[in-house]
Amino acid sequence: MKTEHQIDDFIRREKQTEPNPFLSSRVMANIEKLQKPEVKKNPVWQVAAVSASVAAVVFLGISIGNSYVDSTSPETVMNINDSQMENLGYYNLENYE
Repeated sequence: MKTEHQIDDFIRREKQTEPNPFLSSRVMANIEKLQKPEVKKNPVWQVAAVSASVAAVVFLGISIGNSYVDSTSPETVMNINDSQMENLGYYNLENYE
């Protein structure tokens, strides 16, 4: 009985609480702030560092790709036996099905 009285008392006090008249304006201001993100400029050194790293990666990729092609003798072919690297024979055995 005492708990029901406490619950009823709590509900009555909550109903008597007056709402804040400025709540809706604060909520709308926060929503508008979220819809208009601030534009942040990157520093010049950061842009230069990113562009230099992209250029270095492109240069290294091209030079590594050209290292596999011998331009002096085009008849030379690189033959790699990759049967040791790819052990796909294990998947074809009946025991592993």
